[in-house]
Amino acid sequence: MKKLLLLALAISCAAGAFAQDAPKVQVAVNYSYLYSPHDGFVPTSSFNGGGASVSYFFFKHLGLKAEFTDYGSYAQLVSVPANTQGCNSPSNCALSVHGNVYTYTAGPVLRFHFKRVQPFAEVMFGGIHNNIYANIYNSCTAQGECINLSKLPNNNAFDLVVGGGIDIPFSEHIAFRPLEADWVRTGFGNPTVIGNSTQNNLRAQAGIVFKF
Repeated sequence: MKKLLLLALAISCAAGAFAQDAPKVQVAVNYSYLYSPHDGFVPTSSFNGGGASVSYFFFKHLGLKAEFTDYGSYAQLVSVPANTQGCNSPSNCALSVHGNVYTYTAGPVLRFHFKRVQPFAEVMFGGIHNNIYANIYNSCTAQGECINLSKLPNNNAFDLVVGGGIDIPFSEHIAFRPLEADWVRTGFGNPTVIGNSTQNNLRAQAGIVFKF
């Protein structure tokens, strides 16, 4: 009986310690800004959007994060050669083409606990979809052969996200994320492209984190 009481006491202490441990699940809702500098044949672009992520921590400091971000609709200017169908100007015309971008990634996340801040670092892999190129193809086909369509990259590509940020706790279950900064490498290209078919992008995010 004494051994059973000691075992029950040990289990109770372990359960209490577990309950006081850091929350295992984090759900973040973010504003996201993605800057894509001119790299290869992809023009310089800036995107504003939002997304959400879910992190599950198997250990106090190490977990797995899955994230989805949608950058909504944006416009891309395409140069249409003079005197093609739909461009009667003696100089090139600017054709505005709309599209959207979204990313879906997952990977390990490492977090640290201090009194007032909780920094974290992450490495995620996944994909990125950009239908602006399909819309350029359709628009240019309607206007005539306005650009070299064989040079258009694919609409889906692999992406790699490396970065981190800081969380500032409001309470046990809510924190403010003032900054998350990431390097995002994408691989938009196709077999006809000669040269660089990878892009080095920068991403900044901010939002609210819910902990469970």
